[in-house]
Amino acid sequence: MLQLLQIQKSYWQGEIEYPALKGINLDVNQGEMVALCGPSGSGKSTLLNICGLLDHQFEGEIRLAGTKVEKDPKQRMLLRRQQLGFVFQRFNLIPVMTVFENIAYPLTLNGVHPTQIKRRVSELLEAVGLAAFAQHRPDRLSGGQQQRVALARALVHEPLLVIADEPTASLDSKTAQQVVGLMRTIGAQQNTTFIIASHDERMTQHCDRIIHLQDGVLQAERDLCDSVLGENMNKQKVLSR
Repeated sequence: MLQLLQIQKSYWQGEIEYPALKGINLDVNQGEMVALCGPSGSGKSTLLNICGLLDHQFEGEIRLAGTKVEKDPKQRMLLRRQQLGFVFQRFNLIPVMTVFENIAYPLTLNGVHPTQIKRRVSELLEAVGLAAFAQHRPDRLSGGQQQRVALARALVHEPLLVIADEPTASLDSKTAQQVVGLMRTIGAQQNTTFIIASHDERMTQHCDRIIHLQDGVLQAERDLCDSVLGENMNKQKVLSR
């Protein structure tokens, strides 16, 4: 569904070049939930911005649903509006809008009929357990409630791909598990692909794959099921000694 082909990105300070990404190749399947992990300075945020079509100053090629993404600003803007969703660590809700209006915003931008907007937003409000808060402003919600609103907003137009940047980092354990569960459930229903930058094990343990980035280079990918199986086998060996 998403292909990155030889993605390279550098930053310049005067005449000094600082490579951020060094020939990244990555294939992400439709409906897959992928965790992107790496230390500060690894290039994780840079790669996330490129996957989200927010940065066009790089070398290489992006393919979305089999089609090459051109670097034309208008085309990229339309793709972001119609095919992508975003979830941020700090929610980024619009404070002067109600919960309903925040979730409806992507549909409004895409010119969806008001009747369809009402139906779709109402469905998402029920799904994230916030139907009773539809007319509240974000400042009247808890952090977990705000993140559920942000998740509903990201998914309301049924995007192909959602980019999430540390979506559970500022949440307590119970709320983080709720948000992760909603991402898995609604994402599966819509066959949405997630790329999630996270260091939070509460998040990464529920992903299909964990991809590690180090110094602008992708390390060996790790399938979560294989990883868990290996850890369990090691524990059994220790216990059997």
